[in-house]
Amino acid sequence: MLALFENPYILAILGYLLALVGVGYYKSRVVKTGEDFMVAGRTLPWWVLVGTLLATWMGSGSLFANAGLGYRNGMAGLWTSAGAWAGIALIYFIARRIRHFGKVTVPDIFEARYGRVSSVLATIATVIAYLTIVSYQFRGGGNVLHYITDGAISVQGGIVITAVFAIAYTALAGMLSVVYTDVVNGALMVLGVLATVLFMVHAVGGMDEIVLYAEAAGKWEWFGNWANERSGATSGPVVAISFLIPTMLLLMGDANMYQRIFSAKDGNAAQKAVFFWVIGVVALESAVYFLGLTGAAAANQGLIPELFAGGAADVATNRSEYIIPALAISDAMPLVLGMTLVATMMAIIVSTADSFLLVPATNLTRDVAQRFIAPNMGSRAIVLMSRGWVLLLGIVAYLLVDQFPTILTAAYTAYLVYGTSITPALLAAFLWKRATAAGAVASILTGTVVTLSWTFWMPEQAWFGDLHPFLQEVTYPAVVLSVLALVGASLATPPPDRARWEPFFGG
Repeated sequence: MLALFENPYILAILGYLLALVGVGYYKSRVVKTGEDFMVAGRTLPWWVLVGTLLATWMGSGSLFANAGLGYRNGMAGLWTSAGAWAGIALIYFIARRIRHFGKVTVPDIFEARYGRVSSVLATIATVIAYLTIVSYQFRGGGNVLHYITDGAISVQGGIVITAVFAIAYTALAGMLSVVYTDVVNGALMVLGVLATVLFMVHAVGGMDEIVLYAEAAGKWEWFGNWANERSGATSGPVVAISFLIPTMLLLMGDANMYQRIFSAKDGNAAQKAVFFWVIGVVALESAVYFLGLTGAAAANQGLIPELFAGGAADVATNRSEYIIPALAISDAMPLVLGMTLVATMMAIIVSTADSFLLVPATNLTRDVAQRFIAPNMGSRAIVLMSRGWVLLLGIVAYLLVDQFPTILTAAYTAYLVYGTSITPALLAAFLWKRATAAGAVASILTGTVVTLSWTFWMPEQAWFGDLHPFLQEVTYPAVVLSVLALVGASLATPPPDRARWEPFFGG
């Protein structure tokens, strides 16, 4: 055990985590009301929002799944993240409207626009999807700690350590502790990732060497090796776009984003933050994919171990998702830069875990307890209950860790459950006056049921392999049927009263 504290990478992580808990404890002393805990008292300037939006969006999905895609597919892996960029661009145009509406949670929006039933269903879908996302953040932390200690800390032990710190940090001060440390986390992400990219490009012999390797390996094309991401897949574009759409839908409906926009001091701050957020996400996610590709070139030169043999059968079991930890501790990496990158990894993981843990805790406190159990709950009771939900939900997320074979699989499933059940009706609340409560309920139920059945039940059926490739990819039927349910049920029922939709079209 003492030998662990001689490991410089462990010391870098420990220093970072202790600093986080210290900030959480300091901020916990000024949390007085539920709004302080949930939306930081609605006081955040635009530059703080940029930092917390960037740190929240960049999580284990970026650190492991996206870097692994870059390793296997090169820059063609960007098809996954391009959906998020398109989603942020759309949100920019309604950011003022969202902030002026002035709620706290996404189910708040559903209740005001569609009624109580849709609000409850939105809460359930959010809890399911977000706890899945939290679970793979825990797994990501476990993977990092296991890898950088050469197995001295087991994956399961690393998961426990990550979970304990993330839960404690979130429970202490909620949004107030999360947003201000996220500014530091965002800066650390940019520094760690970009510095590593520059160093590794030099280490492998420059851009010409990377391009030559990528062209020879089929990783310098529009769709790279995307067909290899699915056993039996016949089309790279079909698979790539099936990953793009869930990312776009999650982003456009992401409760973290809405909760942070609600935390802005005004509509101008909200819109300005979204503008700079999309620039930061494009730059940082592109750097992560390129780092994965550069790592593959380094492995080809023998600078680090080869992490992926290639082929569809290897995707679910390969270790290419470990490419960034492998670079951090490789002999080719200077120790100081490696320590910075390791701290960056934990910043990415913990900042995302706490945000995705805070949202369902807020939903259950505000949208369930305050509405149905204790509507006159005092400020202290609200804060105490929110902390209790953070603890309980963190434990549930820990129990979900082993339900998916890879981080990419967990991310894809969570994104699609949330994106197909919540996003269509949520966007319609701000963009389509004719949307009705029946349409929202139909869309939520259809998106959830289709996604879960296509993911867990239908692939086990003997006839599934005979379906058209479009129907084998859950994205396409889930999105189409959810939108059709929203439109069809809305048009089949009377239009909503003006009082229902008018508050959503101000600003």
